[in-house]
Amino acid sequence: MTRCVTIVLAMCVLAAAPAWGHSFPPVRTVVIQIERCELAVMIGYQPASGEATDTFLARVAAQPRSRMLATAKGVLASHALRPLVFAVDGKPLAPTSVRAKIGTDPGGTHPMVVVLVTFAIPSAGTLSVTSHDPHSTRISWTDRASTRVDLERAPAQGRWFAGVASFLLPLAAPGARACVTSVTSSH
Repeated sequence: MTRCVTIVLAMCVLAAAPAWGHSFPPVRTVVIQIERCELAVMIGYQPASGEATDTFLARVAAQPRSRMLATAKGVLASHALRPLVFAVDGKPLAPTSVRAKIGTDPGGTHPMVVVLVTFAIPSAGTLSVTSHDPHSTRISWTDRASTRVDLERAPAQGRWFAGVASFLLPLAAPGARACVTSVTSSH
């Protein structure tokens, strides 16, 4: 925990220094892994330089020290996920879990986040991934031997697709064993 707070404080100090004309757009990398009954998505995100990063760092710096890490994770994860919609046959999927890790770029000067999101997927249909910010988004996918994707009708696996507003994967039924789609709590 102390190491993470130190990283957040270092990001604030380093980013406060002038960039001397170096600027970069936001970068969002989406890796989709299709499993038999779920979709696992890893999103790497780095905000744009300038006002976007300055606003993020000011928001984090305004928090009490004990809340800086949680604020940084929450804000960056929200920005990473905000333009993305995951749906099957037009029905948005609800995440079953969301985890985030923050850090800095290899130079240690710009904040970034990696978010792991999982979704339960229905037995068949067309999975769509829509980005409302296609210029900053690149997408890759893999089936992971689940045989859930109709490979004849799908774009190539393990290849990057940049600047696409909508990405479609035809899903096949998961086979003999049905997937659990909802859990009822006794609480």
